[in-house]
Amino acid sequence: MVNINRNNCNPTTATTVNNNSMAVCGTDNGKLLFEDCEMPKGLREPFIKSGYRRAYSTPWQCFKSLFYINNESFNVWSHIIATCYFFVRYGMAALTQSNSILDPFNLPLLASALGTLTLYSTSSVAHLLNSMSERGYKMCFFFDYASISVYTFTCSQAIYFYTRPMNTQWIIFESPSLYLSSAALCSFLVTYGCCMTDAAVNRFSTLLRVLPVLAAWFISTLSFIVGMTLCSCHATGISCVAFTACSGVPFSYFLRHAFHFFLAAFMYSSRLPERLIPGRFDLIGNSHHFLHICIALGTEYAFRIVELDINYRKRENMLEETTAYVTLFNTLGAAILVMFINAGIAFWFARALKDKECVHKH
Repeated sequence: MVNINRNNCNPTTATTVNNNSMAVCGTDNGKLLFEDCEMPKGLREPFIKSGYRRAYSTPWQCFKSLFYINNESFNVWSHIIATCYFFVRYGMAALTQSNSILDPFNLPLLASALGTLTLYSTSSVAHLLNSMSERGYKMCFFFDYASISVYTFTCSQAIYFYTRPMNTQWIIFESPSLYLSSAALCSFLVTYGCCMTDAAVNRFSTLLRVLPVLAAWFISTLSFIVGMTLCSCHATGISCVAFTACSGVPFSYFLRHAFHFFLAAFMYSSRLPERLIPGRFDLIGNSHHFLHICIALGTEYAFRIVELDINYRKRENMLEETTAYVTLFNTLGAAILVMFINAGIAFWFARALKDKECVHKH
């Protein structure tokens, strides 16, 4: 029987660990869960005291950790479930929209699906493999940040093409190239800013990672916000037109989306509730768990907004207006290009990391 009991570290051992990040306390033969004082500094989470997997795990050991409870179990499984859910959600939506899945009307939806599935699958893998090494821990989350950036861009594509107001006389809403270039630039800044603050950790790192994501969120929802606040439901000759102004339902979905997004940002930056009672929320109920739940719910409400607009445009025979600017390049092509550039930024930071770890002896 494998022993998963957690043993407390004594003060002498804790001091040893502080002096040598590779040291572990006590005998760990057969153990699956470890205390924070048994872990190298680079593999510890603030205010999380227990439930850690073995430091310097092999890929196989990381995979096996899927099947016992540890302090990454919720993070991994929540996004595995979200990946499966949104795969089915987008698949059903795409198949019911038109005869061909590559119909121009479907392309922004497919680009959004690519970004969403990239976000949740990459996050699952990052949380699963992050105990392999201190350097590997940072590398996992560099690519996690890149996947967040890809999602913000592809979300911008879907919201822009399906919900943008018409007759605004705003150049940004008449020029997909301008809008998507701005969204792409924001996504690159998100990856760069998050990787930079993670590579050079300081007390404000978490907050500084939130700020560029907030800016990207604003860009991605700009067309919806303008349509909701400045446009009318029907053409009057002097005002712009947007379906979002026709019903309170999209607005209610947007409020829920924004609420969950900002709650996620608050929980992530504040480290509540584990900051108040360190060690109590190690396995369930800490801020990162709430972050995962809120992000998934926010994604669902953003999807519902897009879905409502898609159905409205089909009902009002506005397919031509919707697909006027849509091409394979500015949807799936742009999404893939942005994905590779963000991955390149993450890879550049990964290569720049100084390898401070020694060979781990089992």
